[in-house]
Amino acid sequence: MFTCDVSSTVEHVILHVVCELEGDFRGNVNEYVLKVWGLAEYFTSHTFLSDYEYIHQCIKLEQDVELSILQVDQLTRPLARTAQDDKRDGALSLEDLLPNEPVHPISYDSLIILLETLEREMEKVQTAASQMCGQHVPGLMPQLQAKGVVQAVKAICALMGNVETQDITESVESFESVCLQFIPAPPTDGLRPEIVNEDGDYSVVRVRRPLADVIATNCDLIRDAVHGLIETYCHAFRVDFQLNSRAELPTSTKQSSSILDSVLIHVGGLHRLLSGWNQDEFQLVAQIYHGTRPVGLPVLSRSASRSKGFYDRVLFDSWMSIESTSVCMLPREARLVLVLYGRTMQPPENSGEEPRINEVELGWFAMQCFNFEGVMAQGSFLLPLWPAVADKRLGPAPSPGIRPHGDIDPVLWVELPDLGGRVVFPSQVNGSEKMKSQTYSGAPHEWSSLDPNTQQQLLNIIEQDTFTMPAVEDREVLWEKRHYLFHMPQALPKVLLAAHSWDWACLGDLHAMLHMWSPMEPVSAMQLLLPCFPDLDVRHMAVKWLRSLGSDELVDYLPQLVQALKHETWEASPLAYFLLERALTSPRVAHHLYWLLAQALPGEFPQNSSESAPEDDVGIGESRYHRRLQLMLRALFAISGEALRGRFLAQQLLVKNMYEIAGNVKASKESLRLKVLTRDLEQLHHSLEEAPTCLPLSPGLEVRGVQVRTCSYFPSYTLPLKINFLSTETGIIPAIFKVGEDLQQDMLTIQMVRIMDKLWLKEGIDLKMVTFSCVPTGHKRGMIEMVTDAETLRKIQVELGLTGSFKDRSIAEWLAKHNPSALEYERAVENFTASCAGYSVATYILGICDRHNDNIMLKTSGHLFHIDFGKFLGDAQMFGNFKRDRTPFVLTSDMAYVINGGDKPSAKFHHFVDLCCTAFNVVRRHGSLLLNLFGLMGSSGIPGVTHDTVRYVQKALLPELSNPEAAATFARMIESSLRSWFTQFNFFLHNLAQLRFTGDHNDGNVLSFVPRTYTMQQEGRILSVGVYGYQKRYDPEKYYVYIVKVERANQPDPTYLFRSYKEFCEFHQKLCLLFPLAKCYR
Repeated sequence: MFTCDVSSTVEHVILHVVCELEGDFRGNVNEYVLKVWGLAEYFTSHTFLSDYEYIHQCIKLEQDVELSILQVDQLTRPLARTAQDDKRDGALSLEDLLPNEPVHPISYDSLIILLETLEREMEKVQTAASQMCGQHVPGLMPQLQAKGVVQAVKAICALMGNVETQDITESVESFESVCLQFIPAPPTDGLRPEIVNEDGDYSVVRVRRPLADVIATNCDLIRDAVHGLIETYCHAFRVDFQLNSRAELPTSTKQSSSILDSVLIHVGGLHRLLSGWNQDEFQLVAQIYHGTRPVGLPVLSRSASRSKGFYDRVLFDSWMSIESTSVCMLPREARLVLVLYGRTMQPPENSGEEPRINEVELGWFAMQCFNFEGVMAQGSFLLPLWPAVADKRLGPAPSPGIRPHGDIDPVLWVELPDLGGRVVFPSQVNGSEKMKSQTYSGAPHEWSSLDPNTQQQLLNIIEQDTFTMPAVEDREVLWEKRHYLFHMPQALPKVLLAAHSWDWACLGDLHAMLHMWSPMEPVSAMQLLLPCFPDLDVRHMAVKWLRSLGSDELVDYLPQLVQALKHETWEASPLAYFLLERALTSPRVAHHLYWLLAQALPGEFPQNSSESAPEDDVGIGESRYHRRLQLMLRALFAISGEALRGRFLAQQLLVKNMYEIAGNVKASKESLRLKVLTRDLEQLHHSLEEAPTCLPLSPGLEVRGVQVRTCSYFPSYTLPLKINFLSTETGIIPAIFKVGEDLQQDMLTIQMVRIMDKLWLKEGIDLKMVTFSCVPTGHKRGMIEMVTDAETLRKIQVELGLTGSFKDRSIAEWLAKHNPSALEYERAVENFTASCAGYSVATYILGICDRHNDNIMLKTSGHLFHIDFGKFLGDAQMFGNFKRDRTPFVLTSDMAYVINGGDKPSAKFHHFVDLCCTAFNVVRRHGSLLLNLFGLMGSSGIPGVTHDTVRYVQKALLPELSNPEAAATFARMIESSLRSWFTQFNFFLHNLAQLRFTGDHNDGNVLSFVPRTYTMQQEGRILSVGVYGYQKRYDPEKYYVYIVKVERANQPDPTYLFRSYKEFCEFHQKLCLLFPLAKCYR
């Protein structure tokens, strides 16, 4: 054992050990690594001790750093790729990675049967027509009935999801008309002229074609219409065959920049109407988007009502010309969005007034204007309807065939006209090359040449966050003076947002400017991955700057980077390649990337999931990203190698087993739950013994079994499981598995608290923040790290009775009990003061609500921390009509008693206020980072987190105030929180509501360790009870059992019972329940 500075290199520590144990070590320092004792984590020689989270946790909790030294040759690399992996994965194809589509494919066999049926029916009519023309036999007239052909066409439409196009309608109607209007005529050798109308000296003459030719022409029209439907359907949905395109003449290739025509769209029909749509008429609004920015002006279609064909539909048959946007003005990442509105006529309220129109948004359709190769979309498309709750402002357009219920829910037939050839987006001149060329005139200008007023105006704009929209005049000044800002990395996002256009004509200068700009810090560069920056080169540059992040720091921001994948225009993006590359080099990155992807997808094995589709609009909206995330997950599986794939599958199986155990416990009767839990955990223990794995919480937490006897469950509504896993090396790893609550909010909140803590540490402020891992493993399920040596404030306060939340000494006495010496107690108070300040700032900024005394915990070392973040961003818990969270954060008199060292104000409390205000201003200084992280999470589907809720955090940071003003405001918040009586009253109400839950797995008056009812008549009256002695035991860790001597009336011999401290605590809780106003000491 020895001491060293945290800034020391790992190489220095290894050298020290090698020198101390010179006789036992051979070789040089590069042949050794350090390993965290008890964890599968390693320190390499070229790094610093301060680079590792484990070191910081030990310092924060004042624990010894326990490391072991190993030779590199002795290291086992169980997760490394092998030569066999490289050989096998060398033959990977795109088909191996593509996930299944949610719609069942149309089979070739079923389609060919219907097509052959149609051909037979048309052949019958054509044969009959030829015979009638040749023989003039009236008896053959019934054979010209179109019913068989119509039914065959209808069957094909039914197979295509009840879609009847306008071409099919017109061709079928024409065919029926020809069959019904035919009048037999004598046969002729050629075409026979017929006078239709006479007008003076002139006559209108029509050449009457033979019936067989007319029928054949109409049959060809039906074939073309059916083929068009099948071809369009195959582009929109999954089929199990390859469709041969109709022969086309070779076409020329045009560049989109040369086409000056306006964007033109033909909207055909809206098919498969929902039963709940009772509107009188429907209307579409077309808008081009580039990222979140509209391009041009919106255009309205004509209104249309329901019509009847084979099925109900709405025929718009409307050409929509977006006059404000030419084809040459379209950015490469542009997408077309069509919003569907239902309109209902309301009777006027007063006579003489116009009828009112009630308009409601029913959903939207979208498609990309260019594909990955830059080819512009032309021809016919079937676009599925997405619910209005899915934000249409967020790109890209959902890929074809991914919508749940896509075979039965509404679709819109859209046609983009033929532009006379294949249209491609022009290839771009590389930005760095453009920068070097003579054609680029945007060289940097001297900042000092600007007048002071303009400089200050620009600085004020640049200091604003990305979510604050500058005034139009400010944006114009920013864009005009952009060449003076190249030396300011933080100005780049604002300048890019101020750009007038992103069409091809502007891209050269924009990309050249991008390459000339001073590089952004990696964390700041993440804002360029927001959905408002869709340009491929911009996002590529952001990824380039992100590459300097280390693996541990990358993991800190991985949730946001996974969300940013959703806003890449195409799947093959620089960000996707970057994440897969880092996962390939770091098992830690691969582990966390896997769980972030898996929890966002349905099913217990999400890489192969074919779960039933969601029914609600919110779930359908989130499913627009499922295909992309599943493709990423399957790519991660493909590159990981056999060993790491096996580790992922073992974790999946572990989570699946725990989910089933939690379900069995919840489904059992109260009296049988512990027995069911024990039985199921025994099976889990045996499976882990046979195949050890790591926990989802961390790749370093390798487990080989479960200590079944010490496991239990918490008696809350969701019945979380408390499971003590056996480490593969030494000790117990306690964890909580919870089913029934969305843990994404907890994960995001804990991430933000950790990031704030790291910001404070960089400023030299250690607020002793205790956080814990929280990993969602699926929909409303996940695993939480359990902090040891900690107790809830409720249990601490009720030691002084039910009204303990109103008493000032409860926390101080509890800390004194666990820190008996003056030095220990002083350290505990310092830890309490610092951590209380940190969590006061963090919970205020994040708007953490539902803060009762069971959601605040305290370690015996004095570290205060919060848990259960189901309510945040100001989503306050209500108690009837009362808002339970009435203060900016929780700060009560018993907390102030500990900080002050008594009930009198002291300089220690002033120090606490200074800590809070300093910490608050540090976070304000880095406020853009928090806002960008929340902005990237806007499409995560986390309840309460949208792009609009960023405004809450923005407002909480008080951006309009200076640092002194913000500090004074926060000091007033401390005063108002401390003076409020409602927090303690809320604690008291929670005590009343929760005190009946006693122990970990039972309630009522029955003790969990002796689950039966005792009576004085059966057992005898108790005369005296005392502690007779104690015994030291191991299971496997040391603990004590107390021997209790019980004497009863009319029983000559006393009874001796063995009880643990935990069982005494449960008994104490029972007494508090039965005698709530009594002061029951513990």
